[in-house]
Amino acid sequence: MRQPWVIKCPKLIGGLPKHIPSCVRLEIRECSRLVAQLSNICGAGTSELVLKGCDGVELGCRGLSSLTKLEISNMPNLKELTPELCTLTNLKEFTVWNCPSLLSFPDTGLPPMLTRLSIWDCKVLHSLPPMLTCLPKLVFPRSEDMENCNRSLETLSLSWCDALKPMWLGFFPKLRSLQILACTNFNSITDLNMLGLQNLTSLESLFLNGFSNLISFPRGGLPGLNLTDFTIWHCAKLKSLPEGMHTLFPSLQSLELYDCPEIESFPEGGLPSSLHSLEIRNCGKLTARRREWDLQRLPSLRHFRLVGEYWRQFFPEDGVESFPEEGLLPSTLMSLSIENLPNLKSLNNRGLQLLGSLKYMKIEKCPQLQSLLEEGLPTSLFMLEFFGCPMLKPHYLKGKGQDWHKIACVPVIHMDGEVIFEQLTLRPAMDSAFDTLFLEWCIVWLRFNDKTELPEHMTEIREYRPEHCLFVWEGIPEQISNVRECKFEYRNFLIH
Repeated sequence: MRQPWVIKCPKLIGGLPKHIPSCVRLEIRECSRLVAQLSNICGAGTSELVLKGCDGVELGCRGLSSLTKLEISNMPNLKELTPELCTLTNLKEFTVWNCPSLLSFPDTGLPPMLTRLSIWDCKVLHSLPPMLTCLPKLVFPRSEDMENCNRSLETLSLSWCDALKPMWLGFFPKLRSLQILACTNFNSITDLNMLGLQNLTSLESLFLNGFSNLISFPRGGLPGLNLTDFTIWHCAKLKSLPEGMHTLFPSLQSLELYDCPEIESFPEGGLPSSLHSLEIRNCGKLTARRREWDLQRLPSLRHFRLVGEYWRQFFPEDGVESFPEEGLLPSTLMSLSIENLPNLKSLNNRGLQLLGSLKYMKIEKCPQLQSLLEEGLPTSLFMLEFFGCPMLKPHYLKGKGQDWHKIACVPVIHMDGEVIFEQLTLRPAMDSAFDTLFLEWCIVWLRFNDKTELPEHMTEIREYRPEHCLFVWEGIPEQISNVRECKFEYRNFLIH
């Protein structure tokens, strides 16, 4: 028994067997009355431990030196972590999730070999280990011990921690990914300066969410040389992106802006020429000035996504009635998504015809859009999807719509849950959202692997697993009945 699970046993009161033999991964969930000590549960070879909703389990770490991954979540009475945490000398990943009473980390610090630390939804947590909460003025002159502190940490994620205060991150020279999401005290340019981001020279991914009072970025206050992914969400007052982005971020590949309504333009000099993916969502003023974007200067751009405001039925600031204008997007573009544009009435024939490399196009929730292109879609197009476009769909129904012939040459068409795959219409065998997800997954696999058919080694398999549910389809055509398990994770599709 290498991976035992104990799930939803609310009447389980006594302890578990001591030192479960050969246990590599142990997961205990929703056993609120379970009374046990970790040191008595985990064997010498246990490397992964997940505890969710188990307030009665004592979190002593003695004898657990083999652990490499530890996840603690849904423990409303947990107020502090054990000082023995630092003795987990092999721990690589540590996650604390939804522990609303947790006040602080132990003074003894973090495990020395920790590479990933994630803290989510700990509302009253006011501090991390002391070394992390020291600001520059408190830690100079630097000591040798400080220089060697947590040099292994590569990923830090802080989310929905309302009481947590900004901390100095300059002592993490190997930090590659930083996410700060909806932490109330992180909201201004002063807080960004306190983080010391300019010292994180190895940083590759930066995700800032909910900096409500951030108006601009500090000059020279961001790491640039190795940054490849930059995401900014819900910064209502942000008016400008970092100055000189085209030279500051020479390796930037992905830029995503979401709900930044006050940004009006890209910085002088434009965006980095290395950019592969650009997503603009709910940025009305920036969208309204799209003719100034100068995206033709981006020879590496492959993916572009434009999304209007999600919740409203209209979006007056962007005024997008026709898209994309001629010359707006570079000819290198392979993937185009247009979503939530209630004023969109037409697609620009010339603007799309110039996209000679386009392989995937998605149109969603554009209620006034009545037709695609009069001159036909780009011949390079492999996959077309449209959803929630009630005036568009009747024109393109297979065998019924007056304009079906204009899209019939596209190998894969996905229209409101109905998939036409190489001229074969596939409808879900059952009226279920999971059936549609299954078909969508196949489309996604084809899209991201740049394939026109699924590989032979995945044939004759019809089981699909979204998270912990297992569904079996009958009568799925052979071309698409070849995926055993598909596990959805945030922003990723993983084949197992």
